[in-house]
Amino acid sequence: MKQIFLSALLLTTLLFTGCDEDPNPLSLDTFDVRWYDDDNSGTQTAGDVLTFDIYVSTTDNDPDDQFIEEWEFSYTVNGQFAGVLIGDENARSNTIGADIEVEIDNLVLPGPGQLQAGDVIEFRLWAIDNCGTVLEQFYRYVLE
Repeated sequence: MKQIFLSALLLTTLLFTGCDEDPNPLSLDTFDVRWYDDDNSGTQTAGDVLTFDIYVSTTDNDPDDQFIEEWEFSYTVNGQFAGVLIGDENARSNTIGADIEVEIDNLVLPGPGQLQAGDVIEFRLWAIDNCGTVLEQFYRYVLE
């Protein structure tokens, strides 16, 4: 009985949100990454800074039919989730944008120790709209 109620509720929600069987995609308009060699080592080290310029928009012609419900910019270190740098769980917007500056040596690590050569930091942009359409973009930074 509970499952029938939840299925009916989901169907009703989809009907009122204007979602099609083939919903419009989200558009990753900008995902620019710049590397700054702050420690003047000439290589990718923990003393460097990355800046991210991010802009995502909806593609439906009617802004009331499609909107971004939730998004986040997070990172992992060596495959372990480390944290969310920025995001919004109740965005309800047709566009999102962020200019993010990340000082590598200031990142919180998922465990004890320090960053060292060979460590992989992966940044992930994730967004979902009201129809369940997901957008993801990744950027890997490998310490030399």
